[in-house]
Amino acid sequence: MTKVELDSRILRPAVAVAIAAMCLTGCRSTPVDDDSGRPLSGVELYERLCSSCHGPMARGDGPVAPLLKTGVPDLTLLARRDGGEFPTEDVRRAIDGRWDRRAHGQRDMPVWGWQLFDMSSPNAAGEREHVDSMIDRLVAYLKSVQRS
Repeated sequence: MTKVELDSRILRPAVAVAIAAMCLTGCRSTPVDDDSGRPLSGVELYERLCSSCHGPMARGDGPVAPLLKTGVPDLTLLARRDGGEFPTEDVRRAIDGRWDRRAHGQRDMPVWGWQLFDMSSPNAAGEREHVDSMIDRLVAYLKSVQRS
């Protein structure tokens, strides 16, 4: 094994870990409303939270995708893979963290239900409604980009 091969075998995982840490750190500080307090649209939420892995067109080709152990799914084919009907509840559960495929290894995707929840809020019920609303907008956007 050459030094270049050895260096790339060591550096590739280190770079992946560094990028993943930057993404997760950025996710926690990503605003969920715009500067005026207007709720972000599904497109805006997707761009801020999902596009680094799933790509700008939701096809699984974001800049971080090659660094992940598991493949990043093409989100425009969810309905096709589910017999032609968009799997709304499955998508919602994947985003909020209730659906986890442990048999396929560790979850690379952040659990957005907790990432978006403001733990410092004194109104937990209101905060949950806010998070549900964001996830609803994100799911609606993903439904709108389905290819047949």
